[in-house]
Amino acid sequence: MSQALTLARPYARAALAIAQDENGLAAWSNALGFAAQVAADPRAALLLLNPQLGHTEAVSLLSADGVSESFTRFLALLAENRRLAQLSEIAGLYEKLKAEAEHVVKATVTSAVALPAG
Repeated sequence: MSQALTLARPYARAALAIAQDENGLAAWSNALGFAAQVAADPRAALLLLNPQLGHTEAVSLLSADGVSESFTRFLALLAENRRLAQLSEIAGLYEKLKAEAEHVVKATVTSAVALPAG
């Protein structure tokens, strides 16, 4: 598991840098989430491991409609480097890096009285 995170970390950092340059943190978050979800499907995972599947076909399988060209190139780079299997780790690390970049803090609130909804 730690090796997968080690392999995924530079790609997550690169994804964040590109997304920040494009002012597209949320779009990249959605695109990475979609690609990771597709790659995690057992049928898609088997297909992605098939050596007869070309990089172009793998990228189109993992791309949602309307993703940026830079995201498509990012997926192509992952395919070339045989890192599509790490998409789940890349997406998870990206979300952590994105939260840090946006200064998001998760907090748990404990109250003696019921808090109003909303």
